[in-house]
Amino acid sequence: MITRSLLFRQLFSHMAVILFMALTLSASVVYYAHQNNNGDLTIKLRNIATFFSEDLKTGHIPDREWELASRTTGAVLWLEDNDGQIIQGSPPFYSNAKSYTLRNSVDYTKQFLYLTESQNTVIISVPVLIKDEPGRLLAYYQISPFYTKMIIRSYFFPVIAGLMAAFLFAVLLSRRLTRSIADIASAAKRFSAGDYTSRTCYTDKDEIGTLGKTFNAMADAILHTQQTRRTFFSNISHELKTPLSCVKATTEALIDGIAVNEQERTHYLERILAETDRMSRLVHDIMDMEHLESDQMFIKQEQLDVAALLLHQADKIEPLLKKKNISLLLRIETDKRYALGDADRFAQVLDNLLSNAIRHAPSGSQIGLILSEETQCLQLSVSDQGEGIANEDLPLIWERFYRVDKSRTRSLGGSGLGLSISRGLIEAMGGTISVESKKEKGTIFKIHIPWQK
Repeated sequence: MITRSLLFRQLFSHMAVILFMALTLSASVVYYAHQNNNGDLTIKLRNIATFFSEDLKTGHIPDREWELASRTTGAVLWLEDNDGQIIQGSPPFYSNAKSYTLRNSVDYTKQFLYLTESQNTVIISVPVLIKDEPGRLLAYYQISPFYTKMIIRSYFFPVIAGLMAAFLFAVLLSRRLTRSIADIASAAKRFSAGDYTSRTCYTDKDEIGTLGKTFNAMADAILHTQQTRRTFFSNISHELKTPLSCVKATTEALIDGIAVNEQERTHYLERILAETDRMSRLVHDIMDMEHLESDQMFIKQEQLDVAALLLHQADKIEPLLKKKNISLLLRIETDKRYALGDADRFAQVLDNLLSNAIRHAPSGSQIGLILSEETQCLQLSVSDQGEGIANEDLPLIWERFYRVDKSRTRSLGGSGLGLSISRGLIEAMGGTISVESKKEKGTIFKIHIPWQK
């Protein structure tokens, strides 16, 4: 319906305000115009009262002079005593004229303006002394048609022109306002219908422009989430498909009797177990990611011996280091070794960072594991001398399933979830994790976590 249209409501509200202001201004102008005109008549009437002050002491003004005064003022004059009795002159016929004059007592310091029922007449009263008694001199004044036409010409037509100009301005303003809202609504409708590239063009520096910018930002975030979700399911499918295919092929080979002896049979079974472990780790990583993103990850807050964890991790990875001919530089440069956190989750982060370092470190290189002290926190750095990460890839390595070199990383066994989980766990323990890297120089991850005495 038209009454529900925002354009109509805006236009109606603007015109209502403009009309109210125009009517108020009109009433004010007419009132002050009447006051000014009546003020002139009052001055004339006072002058006449002053001129006749000696005659009023006798209670009667000569008829000839009375008629001359009436013609001079252009009004019908008459005298009344304090009780409203007419002493001289004859007031014109008008409805309830006496009730107007009798409701106020005569005051020597005031004048009275009485509007009759006719819109073009006024009655003005000034106090006088009649035989040394209070009375009043009254004048019945009829506003001339010329005066009324003058007011209409000088005010009415300019107001009409102003109202028309204001109406056009209100239409333009309302259409501009509703057009911007309609653009945002149209973009939102297309977006809700599945067009995730839909954006509004209205982004001016006003409240509606802020709404448009907010919608565009929301749409970008949703689009990014949709793309991330598609990438997530694509990667999950691939990560599960590869080990499942290997398990299936190896199992079929065993059923077909490809293993001629117990040693080959054990080899195939170990391959199945390794792929099963790989799928199990992936499932656990996905569960950890879900718990972190939904803020349901349980993190114990207990005293954590960071130095002891480093020594334990060094012993744990020693077989892997020997297998790839990599050396480990373990250095503890502070006597502060305790932090507040979850020992198991912190060990999970260390295991992930060291596994990445070993995976990407070339044979014969060195991995660094250094614990040092900074202001109110411990710094743990894990470094390698591998191929490094390009600058454009550094901000993206924390995203789920992101790989700098997808084919190479997948062949090395990485799922693309470890760094994202590591950052979530460290931040849940009140710390931070950062990365520095140079191509062909290596990569260093730094963990900062508040220390405890």
